[in-house]
Amino acid sequence: MQIVNSLEEESFAYTDEKENMNSRRNEIGEFMEIVAYCQHELVKEPLVYREKLWEIMVEEDVTFAEWLYSGAGNGSEDDRRRMLESLSKKEIVSADSGQFVNELAGKQIYISLGEFESCVSAVKDYISVRRDILSSIRDVKEYEAFMNSCFINSSFAANILSEMKHIQNFPDKAKEITNALAVLNDRAVDLYYQYSAHLEEAMKILSSLLQRECAPDPGHADTLLFSFTYSEQTEGKTQAGIKEIECSPHLKLIHPGSDLRIYFYWCDKTVGAGEKVLVGRIGRHPYKK
Repeated sequence: MQIVNSLEEESFAYTDEKENMNSRRNEIGEFMEIVAYCQHELVKEPLVYREKLWEIMVEEDVTFAEWLYSGAGNGSEDDRRRMLESLSKKEIVSADSGQFVNELAGKQIYISLGEFESCVSAVKDYISVRRDILSSIRDVKEYEAFMNSCFINSSFAANILSEMKHIQNFPDKAKEITNALAVLNDRAVDLYYQYSAHLEEAMKILSSLLQRECAPDPGHADTLLFSFTYSEQTEGKTQAGIKEIECSPHLKLIHPGSDLRIYFYWCDKTVGAGEKVLVGRIGRHPYKK
């Protein structure tokens, strides 16, 4: 699934509260965070906007194009540079072109500069909408293909889909899985570094956040090895590698007796450079056939 990230051009227009671009510095920063997310290597989606953007009045008698390229109106050179950097690498699509019409046929997220009706203007809200879309996907293969772009602080085992395909009634469980992956993605690495000497405390916090049990599984270590891919630089060249990592902690989803689990490990210095939670398996107990 490819998201159409559609810019709401009218959100650039000045108002009584936002009378010039100098007053919108924080909004520009938040906008840049969304653009950076869209540019991430796991996302790689353009920001689609129409040429009408250039004629939007960002303050009285100053169009956005004049503000951006001619130095007209209020606002720092740094703000102009940041905005130019955000937009110059993106795709410009004419409102009247067939390409724009075709883009609108996909799932859309409307992005604005500052708060605007039915739009997102901060990266946390943008990510939340992506995850809502993920939760609505009914086909497990489509879900797996899209989930990487929703959890960029996670690394998934190379064969993660092989077990996910066996999840019964997957559409009914997609939201539960998404919520659990979101907590792992957003919190696991920080919890590990905070409680590395007492990981049972970290697991208690995850349990509290999800209202689901998080526990180790030391009795089945031989079935909890999962293969992860990673990249490394050797003599100036990027090479791919594979590392097996034991993912013993697991979240028990749905209810304590459910066979739906997520097996993970907090982080690894090689896979994800110590900055990503590793998700080894989403599905049944690994020792069940």
